Amino acid sequence: MAQPIVFQAPRTAPDPHADAVRSAYELLQLLHDRGVLELLRGVVGARDEIAEVLTSAANTPESIRAIRNFLLLTKFFAGIPPEVLQSLAKAVSHGAAREKSHKAPSLWRLVGRLRNPNSRHAMAVTLDLMEAVGRGL
Repeated sequence: MAQPIVFQAPRTAPDPHADAVRSAYELLQLLHDRGVLELLRGVVGARDEIAEVLTSAANTPESIRAIRNFLLLTKFFAGIPPEVLQSLAKAVSHGAAREKSHKAPSLWRLVGRLRNPNSRHAMAVTLDLMEAVGRGL
């Protein structure tokens, strides 16, 4: 005897992921229109050649020196407290604003600022930097 077929009414409520799927299709279409998908296909297809070019470029003395310098600069900047850099940025912006107003301080005023302990601390650090650069030369 024949078995009855269970009837399921079509869903009238929207799928909870319909908006996400629609957005994904729109993004995919934009990537296709802009040629990004073709570029990615080319990169994946030429990955061996790209790896070879990158490794040969990175294997030069200049690249090795640049990578080492980048790591040293990263360590250097990581050691500077953010408050010091913020203070430096403020001083530069205030100095730039002063220069825009064309009110240059007199020579005596500049010499007078040498009495300020903060100026002397900054000059000591600057001199330490100059000595280190001189040793490196």
